[in-house]
Amino acid sequence: MLKSVDNLISEVRGLCAAKMTPERRWSEAADHVREMLQDPALREHAAHWPISPAILGLQGKHANLLFYEDPDYGFVLNGLIKRASARTTIHDHGRSHTIYGVVFGAETVAHYALEDAQSLGAGEEAGLLSRARVRATQEVPVGAGHVDYIGPWDVHAEYNGAAVTAAVILRSQRSGTFVQNIFAADSGAVEQYHGPRQILYSLE
Repeated sequence: MLKSVDNLISEVRGLCAAKMTPERRWSEAADHVREMLQDPALREHAAHWPISPAILGLQGKHANLLFYEDPDYGFVLNGLIKRASARTTIHDHGRSHTIYGVVFGAETVAHYALEDAQSLGAGEEAGLLSRARVRATQEVPVGAGHVDYIGPWDVHAEYNGAAVTAAVILRSQRSGTFVQNIFAADSGAVEQYHGPRQILYSLE
């Protein structure tokens, strides 16, 4: 893989081996993602990531490129390309911890609070909901180099700008191994699914 990616994986493996809270582990991992985003070779590589109308870059349930899945700790490194003016659903990432880093492009990251939430689950799945109203609390314009740490059940969305946006996503576990929520802003309905389709892709 690219040297900057190898370095990130080594650092995150070290964090996973250390005794610390998940919040501290993934907050520190965000700093290493920020360092990786400074690599010109990564930006050059990302310029060739595929955009397929049937798979990537569309409003709705995006797919992810899968660059790496750790055999010991289960964390993964994904890539995502979004077309100009693409909008994600309002969603969370279930019980997983996620670091989202913009490689190039510009978008707006929106954060939401929940009201009148009705739970479907218990324990670590208590965040699964049958209904909930979402209220926007913050909208932040971001560009290349921006890194966002998204904790379990944090509700958010991304709205693309006038150009293609590429991002890398470090997840504490692979999508498909947990359930997450998608929120309908107008009706209060909540849908569950197992996250984006994973497409193996080389970062060599």
